[in-house]
Amino acid sequence: MMYHLHKHVLFTIFLLFVLVFSLNSNVRAEQGGLVLEWEQPWETYGVGSTCNFNTHNFFVGDVDGDGVMEMVTGGFMYYIENDTRIHVEAPLRIWNWDGENFTCEKSHNWAGSIHSIYVGDSDGDGLNEIVTGGHVTNSTGSYTSLRVWSYDGEALALKGSYECKGTSFSSIFVDDVDNDGAPEILTAGAAHNGNKSSAQLCIWQWDGNRLDLKKGVEWCAMTEAYAYSVYAYDLNKDGKTEIITGGYDNDLKNSSGQLRVWHWNGEELTLEANEEWRMMEDAYGVTISGQPMGNTMVNNLKVGDIDDDGTPKIVTGGWTYDGEKINGQLRIWNWNGHTLILEKSHEWTTEDITEIKAIAIDDVDNDGHVDIVTSGLTSVYGSFNNTEVTPNAAQLRVWSWNGETLTLKQNKDWTIGDGVVAWNVATGDVDEDGTVEIVTVGCMGISGLCDPDLRIWSIPKESASIPYPLLAALGIIVIMVLIIGILVFKKRKKRSFCL
Repeated sequence: MMYHLHKHVLFTIFLLFVLVFSLNSNVRAEQGGLVLEWEQPWETYGVGSTCNFNTHNFFVGDVDGDGVMEMVTGGFMYYIENDTRIHVEAPLRIWNWDGENFTCEKSHNWAGSIHSIYVGDSDGDGLNEIVTGGHVTNSTGSYTSLRVWSYDGEALALKGSYECKGTSFSSIFVDDVDNDGAPEILTAGAAHNGNKSSAQLCIWQWDGNRLDLKKGVEWCAMTEAYAYSVYAYDLNKDGKTEIITGGYDNDLKNSSGQLRVWHWNGEELTLEANEEWRMMEDAYGVTISGQPMGNTMVNNLKVGDIDDDGTPKIVTGGWTYDGEKINGQLRIWNWNGHTLILEKSHEWTTEDITEIKAIAIDDVDNDGHVDIVTSGLTSVYGSFNNTEVTPNAAQLRVWSWNGETLTLKQNKDWTIGDGVVAWNVATGDVDEDGTVEIVTVGCMGISGLCDPDLRIWSIPKESASIPYPLLAALGIIVIMVLIIGILVFKKRKKRSFCL
């Protein structure tokens, strides 16, 4: 009888462990995973082209103050008639997603293109403006254009603009960087003068009526440099806002990734720090068409407290050449008030070319910790206009950084048509369902035409799971209780037998 009892007890213990561990394993398997909620083509799909190129050409935020987040896109658009491009225009679009319906709230075109977008209160009146950088074309030519728009949910109005030649605006940011109570508009890009292109940082003032250039600075070590990204933040918590730029210097064929920290006091723009780097010297990678792509570049940067230590970190994304392939590169920095300190550099390759195009910082999986979200592409050499090889694939990655370890939490590669690039990524609860969505947009090729291929992603909220250390402890307790029960039973049985 004792033998059968032991068999039943052991079988019960086994079933308990199988049940608990299976339940926990199933919950963990169901957690996470990027879910595609929506995919949106443009009106030119199949009859023309729209491309939302450049890495700061998309914004998610409450544009009109109605409490609902909108999505703002730019790029360029054209139609095809008799195999000829017609009506090349800048397509400014404001979109809305309620979880079921994807709606274009506002559509406005003009002759030209949009290269960068930012939404913020640029004049301190409590209302957000849309600021666009790009080009405008009229009867006298094509001009670089910085434009300020208002949008109240119905009417989109151009409030101010600045046109010039010989420059470009790749990134825009709005903040009060000199603490005078009035926001500034920051732009990063390049100034072109003959055979020389210099990186450029400009500070603008918009007072609601006039858009004025307050200060501009250019730099170039040789003949080519570019500032692709600009951001502003109080990096060392001293009450002063720093301006951060990222890009490259030292010409294309030996380009060095570049990160700079600036300070603006309302009159003078001062360079506080400059960091440059390469994986190898005197070498460069090539594009999918075989043209020089460069050595190392920063495409995008963001700032946030990504490891919960109370100190903001600068996150840069781009790529670097290792002598054979072009690696995607993600770097994490901190600023102590004097020096830029590299905390982490991570490189990886998928195909011949792997590149981070854009970055967002947000808690996208609802775990209470801020994540790093990157979008970009991977492609093979020689794939330009070549349907015989693997097409470009877009990449979406979600990372976490705890101060010591960089962890890849989520990843998704996809291709469609003749290839796709996720030029831009932004985050926000765009459908008010309590979940932060990730939105990617860029350019997808199909039969020689382009479409932005906007996609809305989410990571399902994690179900509660029992941590394995706790699970093991519970298992040990169950075993001990059962063993004690067996011993007590045997002792009582022995007593009753003796009696």
